[in-house]
Amino acid sequence: MKKNLLMGILAIFSATCTYALETAKVYFWNDKGSAKIKTINLQKQPDGAMRAVVPVVDITRDLKWVDILADDATAKKGEKGFFVLGDSSYGEFTQDKGLYKPYWPHMPIFGMKNAKSTWVAIVKGLPLEQKPVIKAENGIYTLFTRLNVKEMYFDAYEDFIVDFYKLDNDAGYSEMAKVYRKYQLDRGEVKLLRERIKNNPSLAYTADSIYVRIKHARKKAQKGIASHHRQTVGNEPEMEIFFTFDDMADIMKRMKATGIDKAEVCSVGWNVAGHDGRFPTYFPVEEKIGGEKKFREVIQYGKDLGYNINCHINQVSVFEISDRWKDNGIAIRPDGKPYITIRPAPGGDLHWACYQRVHDMWIKDDYLKIRDLGLNGVFHIDVMAYIGAYPCCDPKHPLNRKQTAEYMNKVGEYTDKIFGGYASEGGQDHCARTLDFALYLWSYPAWEGKPELLATKYVPLYQLVYNGIIMSNPYYTTIDALYPKSYSTSDQRKAYDYLENPENRWLKLIEYNGRPIFYYSDYTDLKPMKRAYDEWQQLKHLQLELMEYHGEIAPKVSLIRYGNGDEIVVNYSDEAFQYKGIDVPSKSYKFYKKSILESLTFWK
Repeated sequence: MKKNLLMGILAIFSATCTYALETAKVYFWNDKGSAKIKTINLQKQPDGAMRAVVPVVDITRDLKWVDILADDATAKKGEKGFFVLGDSSYGEFTQDKGLYKPYWPHMPIFGMKNAKSTWVAIVKGLPLEQKPVIKAENGIYTLFTRLNVKEMYFDAYEDFIVDFYKLDNDAGYSEMAKVYRKYQLDRGEVKLLRERIKNNPSLAYTADSIYVRIKHARKKAQKGIASHHRQTVGNEPEMEIFFTFDDMADIMKRMKATGIDKAEVCSVGWNVAGHDGRFPTYFPVEEKIGGEKKFREVIQYGKDLGYNINCHINQVSVFEISDRWKDNGIAIRPDGKPYITIRPAPGGDLHWACYQRVHDMWIKDDYLKIRDLGLNGVFHIDVMAYIGAYPCCDPKHPLNRKQTAEYMNKVGEYTDKIFGGYASEGGQDHCARTLDFALYLWSYPAWEGKPELLATKYVPLYQLVYNGIIMSNPYYTTIDALYPKSYSTSDQRKAYDYLENPENRWLKLIEYNGRPIFYYSDYTDLKPMKRAYDEWQQLKHLQLELMEYHGEIAPKVSLIRYGNGDEIVVNYSDEAFQYKGIDVPSKSYKFYKKSILESLTFWK
């Protein structure tokens, strides 16, 4: 009798309870703000993932959004745990109300640790068309991915697929990152940097050197002046000169004299009319800074000093002043208008290029002609990996976002073939297959979030996935990290006082294993550059290592561990911190080499 009663209670319990990561709700939103809700069962995959699928036939053009919310993707205010999104934003459950969705999602992953479970999700179908959303209402947090159907501009071209991976309860964001890293490596989407540098001296040098960018010149385009928006060769604004080619030679000479033996030097604005001058037209080399003959001499001079020399171009930007304007190379929005993002940039109103046209019409001639200048460094393509893949709705060369990403990677593959590798301004995931170095990953001035946006800080999720695969510098603010800077308090993201302190910015670069970059300095004082170069010598091998762990081991004290066993402790606090018997002074860091750690463990 008791056994039958117990079995009955268990049957009722099983019928009324939802188990973690077994079901998900799909919300089909219309333009009027209402949604049809469908509950789906998650399907077990061979790798252990629980898969949510919205078939392509259900993603109709009359919808605005499609949301996928797993049964275990909720938490309450005050509950222990956190969420993390693909742009490396992180938050705990502290707010009653708020909303955050990344402007650029970077990686198609998101995860949550709550009282019920710990899990991470990978968007594997339509990843370029979605963004994760974290929302709090009345103290209840929900984390879901949202497919922007209205902004797709084309019919859905594949199923909307999200795979959820349940992790151990003690797992953190480091373990979440490893799931995505394994997925990327196992399917061959990316390859380890240590493998790619074999028989590739240009890329090997990049991994072993600091990065010095020298901006030569740009035009003084101003808002409100009509001719500055629609420029011609006859009316383009006056150009301001920052560094001539002779100046570039002098900077390199002084760098070498200080003991900086390995640097990759990038010439920015070498092209006709300077930086953003007449893109995507590059030649002739700008005469006002020395012209082609002098440029060739300076390139050879830098190489003779032992430096690798590369240059900067921009394929995304198309200006009306370019002689390629007639090539029908710009991307078109669904309303028939071009994408115009800056009014005006130095070369006029900035139009985005269609990447099919970039690949098919321009790069082959450009690259061979540019390489012929004598360059031997990894090539820098501005913007391409910084922005999300965008569609082109021109009926003569239409591309959805996936097709644009494919053409971007075709450009990357050709760049690797001609120059040995390529760098870009950011690290968007759709370029991960071919990207070697990200100039900076995030442009906002601070690395702390806002409570009302729910994301309370940023963590090195990208580095936990891609360190040892893609080199990077974390923030716009960590460029010229050891040089003094000031930030306007009127910035929309708010400038934090500690950003003006070079030591704080340097610590952040160390914590995130950034490659030291110099760009906006006037290069009169090379002492900060030399200090960065010297300190980096004991750390630069970590560019080839996987980052296995990052976490806060005490308030304002971070521990980073690498695949070879090396560790770094970064102490932002006002007090010294002791780790394994060694003091880490306030506002400093300590590098613990594996061999030293082993001896410390032995003697302990």
